[in-house]
Amino acid sequence: MTYASAFALWTVMTAVMMAPVVAPWLRAVHRIEAGLHDQGGAHAPGGPLRLPVSAGFTAGYSAAWLAFSAAAAALQWGLAEAGLTFPLLSKGGAAAALPLMLVGAYQFTEVKDRCLSKCRSPMGYFMAHWRPGGLGGLSMGMGHGLHCLGCCWALMLLALVVGHMHPVWMVFLMGVMVFETAVPAGPRLVRPLGAGLVMAGLAVLLV
Repeated sequence: MTYASAFALWTVMTAVMMAPVVAPWLRAVHRIEAGLHDQGGAHAPGGPLRLPVSAGFTAGYSAAWLAFSAAAAALQWGLAEAGLTFPLLSKGGAAAALPLMLVGAYQFTEVKDRCLSKCRSPMGYFMAHWRPGGLGGLSMGMGHGLHCLGCCWALMLLALVVGHMHPVWMVFLMGVMVFETAVPAGPRLVRPLGAGLVMAGLAVLLV
């Protein structure tokens, strides 16, 4: 495995898995942008960079996840160079158990709670942080992208454990992230999932 191939794999995977997570945000920014344009307000599309706010938002959000993909690819490449094979779950032992337990523990952290709270109300976020023009959209997109990273990065890294190309696990992880961020009962899943991952890690370690 080369770093370039790992980076390409992570980039494609994050694009596919985060698309349904960010979709409500893109719809919201388009609605606000269209409304401002119809009103002829000062915050209508245009301004800095002469780009729509939605284009800047998409670019900023994508940049945040591209940075994650670069870091995740470096981690995978480094572990592969050290002799680990993927998916880690196929080998069992501490290499598979520790990531499961660490991701499970992260579900209980204040950082997870704070980031998740920022990812559940697109309209509320835009009302508080709206900035006009392409640069404004870029700033909002990067801001939301960082909150989204804080919420989902650990779950994404489970791909190293279960396998990037395993369709069932990828759909499951994508469903978890959508449920946490978009469904009213989503926050109720966070800690039970964390407990389940910790117990799964312990089970793998003891087998």
